[in-house]
Amino acid sequence: MGKIGAPYGNKNAEKWTFRKSVRMFNEAIELSNKEEVFTLSNGSKIKGYSFDFLGEIARTLGTSIEIFSHLAKKFPSLERLYSQLHTNIQSNCFSNTKKGLIKESVGIVNLKANYRWKDRFDATTDDKPFAPIKGITFKE
Repeated sequence: MGKIGAPYGNKNAEKWTFRKSVRMFNEAIELSNKEEVFTLSNGSKIKGYSFDFLGEIARTLGTSIEIFSHLAKKFPSLERLYSQLHTNIQSNCFSNTKKGLIKESVGIVNLKANYRWKDRFDATTDDKPFAPIKGITFKE
């Protein structure tokens, strides 16, 4: 009978248990709540959030950004923690941008790229225009 399981020395085996995943999410949420005092160019000091992007938290924890979504899919009960983490980081970015701690252009790019913010109505479905409704006409 052959051996069962991954070969000895396999570095690709799944290492994440539920308990370890919860611990990591809790650490990430704690980091997302971290505040610090920033000094502005005019010398004034203002309190803001330390983390504005999930990738920064991932790097601080020594992991990749994709691990959060992977673990939320692997353990569906972690979806709430994943949502909380995303909400915190999105809010941090908006708050720090509003306070001038992040340049507006960088804040907007982050919110659009990572949180699906849009600055206009998208009137398409799968990049195709809506089909006209019979009996309704629009005058310009």
